[in-house]
Amino acid sequence: MTEAEKDFTGTVFAGCKIICKLGQGGMGTVYKAHQENLDKFVCVKLLAPELAREQRNIEFFLREARSAAKLDHPNIVHVYNFGQENGSYFIVMSYVEGKSLQDIVAEKGPMPVKEATDIMIGILEGLGHAHSKTVIHRDIKPANILIGLDGVPRIVDFGLARSISEEKQLTMAGEMVGTAYFMSPEQGLAGQVDARADLYAAGATYFYILSAKYPFDGKSSIEVIHKHISDPVPNIMLIRPDVPLWSTRVIDNLMRKKPAERYQTAAEVVTDLRKYNSGQASLDAPMERTFDIPEVTARMKIETDGQAAQASLERADPQISERSRKAAPPPPPPQPQFQAPGEAPAKPALQLTGLHNGIKIATHLALTLAATGCFILAGASGAVSGSLWSPFDTNPGAAGLLALAGLGMFGWALWQKPYKFTPLYTFFAMLAAAAAYAGGAYIPAPEGADTVAKAFLAIKIGLENMFSGANVIVYALFLYLAASKAVFKDNWGVKGAAVAAYLAGLALTYLYFKAGAEVTPEKVWLAVGGALALLGLAAALTQKGFALFFNPQMIFLAANLAMFAMFTSPQVEAITEQKVRINAAATDQVNRANRMKYQQEVVLAQAEFLYDEEGRPIEKTPPQPPTELKPADRGRLHTQARLEYYKALTLRISGALAGSAGIIFIAFFLALMANVCFIEELMAAYRESDLL
Repeated sequence: MTEAEKDFTGTVFAGCKIICKLGQGGMGTVYKAHQENLDKFVCVKLLAPELAREQRNIEFFLREARSAAKLDHPNIVHVYNFGQENGSYFIVMSYVEGKSLQDIVAEKGPMPVKEATDIMIGILEGLGHAHSKTVIHRDIKPANILIGLDGVPRIVDFGLARSISEEKQLTMAGEMVGTAYFMSPEQGLAGQVDARADLYAAGATYFYILSAKYPFDGKSSIEVIHKHISDPVPNIMLIRPDVPLWSTRVIDNLMRKKPAERYQTAAEVVTDLRKYNSGQASLDAPMERTFDIPEVTARMKIETDGQAAQASLERADPQISERSRKAAPPPPPPQPQFQAPGEAPAKPALQLTGLHNGIKIATHLALTLAATGCFILAGASGAVSGSLWSPFDTNPGAAGLLALAGLGMFGWALWQKPYKFTPLYTFFAMLAAAAAYAGGAYIPAPEGADTVAKAFLAIKIGLENMFSGANVIVYALFLYLAASKAVFKDNWGVKGAAVAAYLAGLALTYLYFKAGAEVTPEKVWLAVGGALALLGLAAALTQKGFALFFNPQMIFLAANLAMFAMFTSPQVEAITEQKVRINAAATDQVNRANRMKYQQEVVLAQAEFLYDEEGRPIEKTPPQPPTELKPADRGRLHTQARLEYYKALTLRISGALAGSAGIIFIAFFLALMANVCFIEELMAAYRESDLL
């Protein structure tokens, strides 16, 4: 007898004595056992010996136990114990006297609608409890639903379940889990799975027990999965015409391709099923929608009135009906609409939607750019160039009016947004307003120039210095922000462009701080920056969403800071060395002066004699040698040098940006980034409403 065929009858696991074998599953064998202490029957599931050779299979098996042990619900099989004994991994669970839904449908065929719906209500209530404990089953199917002798359905086999908050993922990247006939499209695509995947599988199960047929069938699992992903859900009424319309509607809502379009919770499905199964409501009325088209309504009214008059005459004189049938000419054939060869059929709704979107985008762009211009004029309205307070000190009326106009236009643009207040959009809009105001205030205009003249001067300086070396750091910032906005897109072309923008921005940061540097950059920081760039490249290509640690945005920001430190640290060290030399020289000079003074005091003390009134010599206290001063602490001098360098660098960058109108470049770029956010929100809103 092989190890796989070993007879466990009589073997005891955690106080449960094996009685007989009940069945074989994918992960192992299920036995009926007797719990001797409690004198009750239980099930013992043993992991197959050939699977126990791999740690990953053991973790799958134990995860089933841990997932099910969290749950306590009448529609879920209870797990009492699990572990390892007698060289085998085991799970002890409640024993259900009955059959699986798969076996019942195979024996009796399609189930009555009320019975099938009552079973689905129990299944969905159990799923709702599991989902509330953040457990997703991921393999709901008729074979995993046991129907006891009491008629209560119970969910079993949590082997593929996982917790939403679980950090360790046992399924490998790109691996599909579940059974093909009941697998949701996102599972077939090996994508992100949540509780709505279980609802899709519940819909497929409902379809199966009502029709005794799978929603999608094929010659292979791949073909079935492909149909789940791309084919529309079959109408169950074509298979079983006596099924009520509301059950068709519930199945359709459960099995939508996009998770966002399905029922969102099991409780929503239970509410609908209870309502319709009890006969309290009919889905026929809610499914109908009335659209008033004036031309069609008028024509229908004329036809209805004419038919009513004709019917009245026929009731008065039956011979009229026979004469009208003979005299009435046949209806004219429908006239085909003209369509040029090769021309696609018109789609008015789609064209109107696109036109509406285009108008909204153009309006939003005009508003944000005009608002940015108002803030530039508000900053330029001051009498003193280079002062942020000058506009409101010297010309408060014009500055306040222009600032209010800018705020009003930004508010109008915000009113057009589908989602109103969003953090990223607000961040870009506020920074754009602040940068525009600062750019206007720092325009190097001659004294006495008016606001409009300053604005034209800003445009002139900006165009002249568009490719100036002073604006290199501005373009580095542009590339970093643009890449950070696009790096998590699913499109590989966009993701590749984001990576290229990150690397280009890093190169511009290097060139900006290298220009004019009189010291040799530190190679250690160069190596750190290169390593961070490679790490950021890997994160950008693999991450599909925000991550706390392996985040390309934060990694590339750190790489830029490494480029900054590569040139900053040597210059700070040079300033520190200069301060150390100056301080040492000053300290030595003070010590020499103190020593000379001491020597003079000693000589005077020896040459001068003093006597008291009786002529006795007076003893004088000899002068004390001076205390040697020590140079200042190098760490304190290093801190002072760093602060001085940062202050000088800030003044250099701000002066360069003000002189080249680089701050205004930043303002308009941030306004454009706000428009990108607006377009993304607009497209997302229309996709959600099925208008795109």
